[in-house]
Amino acid sequence: MQKGNMMNHFIISTLLLFELGAVAAAGGTQERHIALSDALRMALENNPAVEAMHSQRRAAEARTREAMSGFLPQLSLNASYTRYQEPNIILPIHQVGVFPPLDDQIYDARVQLYLPIFDGGRTFASRRAARAGMNESRVKEEETRIALTERITQIFIQAQEITDKENLITARVRSLQRRHEELSLLLGEGRVSPADLANVSAFLHGARADSIEIAMKKTELALRLGQLTGAGGELYPRLEDARALQKMGVLSDTLLLHRPGPQVRKAQAKVEQARAMKALAVRSFLPDISGFATYIYRSGADLDLIGEWAAGVSVKLPLFTGGRRIAKVRQAGASLSAAESNLRAAETAQKTDLELALQQLHSARQRRQRIGAAVTSKATSVAAWQEMHQAGRIPLSELLVRETELLQLQIQERSLAWQEVLSALRYQAIAGTLPEVIEKITVR
Repeated sequence: MQKGNMMNHFIISTLLLFELGAVAAAGGTQERHIALSDALRMALENNPAVEAMHSQRRAAEARTREAMSGFLPQLSLNASYTRYQEPNIILPIHQVGVFPPLDDQIYDARVQLYLPIFDGGRTFASRRAARAGMNESRVKEEETRIALTERITQIFIQAQEITDKENLITARVRSLQRRHEELSLLLGEGRVSPADLANVSAFLHGARADSIEIAMKKTELALRLGQLTGAGGELYPRLEDARALQKMGVLSDTLLLHRPGPQVRKAQAKVEQARAMKALAVRSFLPDISGFATYIYRSGADLDLIGEWAAGVSVKLPLFTGGRRIAKVRQAGASLSAAESNLRAAETAQKTDLELALQQLHSARQRRQRIGAAVTSKATSVAAWQEMHQAGRIPLSELLVRETELLQLQIQERSLAWQEVLSALRYQAIAGTLPEVIEKITVR
């Protein structure tokens, strides 16, 4: 039995030396740390999703300029060559009794000016639809930026939460290690039971396993932050910024509940676009009036160009199109109804999500306060249990269980503290105010 206990002590000591060596090796590798403001700047500059939304917004702006061009005159240059079976007149008859020349090869070149006069408001409707699409693209870009800001800020908060847990577990490991060393010496003198040493060893192994898991989570967060910022590799958050995020708060009233967030504003743009498309479909029944002016050069095979001008007004009134215009009006009306329903759904969803985030924040705060009181009471209880153990009134195994319960309560309290911040973060993201809030917090 004595030999087995010595072997157990040897294994624990070897594991301790191995861990210290790993820590020393890790210390030789320079970790890259980054501030929250720098991480957000890099992500917004390098993230492919943001670049894609930016390109879509520029495309929507170009479509708006294209729609605006419908108000402007159009100038075109046309040229043609025609070979006829029989000779045709090259020019119109300019004088009575004088027949124009004939040729079977005719060259034609013309400069034509088209001037829109009245199109039934179709150009206005097209411009409204294009502007609504541009607004939607801008909201989508903003939504992408907010989502990226939230994800990066979450990493900073989670890193601080993991660090708090790591500090508690590290203190627990050191305490168990000291107790293990003391019991090993006492066991050699025959003053303690081998079961006590085995119990401490079991708790020590469990605490070390938790430390390994925490190290893995920290590496995972660093890799994720490196990927989001475009830096690549492991990029560790600067924890001072994470602690500053505890200042993030939520409005005490419900003003933000009625402020349209990105999802609502995107649905509003869809409604405006659907209304414009319906107006465009209805206006297809109206006539199209335009003016034109043309200067024409014509010639036969001898390329002796002769020019003349023409000007006039054109009126186009579609009478029958097979029911296509009526179908488009119905389609546009149905699309508008769907967009309005989606807007109501988005407003309801935003209000629900904001209220839920607010309730989660209040719940986390109340639970943290209760757990904090439990930690205080449990710490007093554990101190009493330690005194009773030193007096030989309770076994060591019972004390270890009570200390583990205290550690779990402490970890839970810190986790709830950061859950408050995460709930506030979600609230501001839904309301669309997160970038402004983060900027105020990170300003030095």
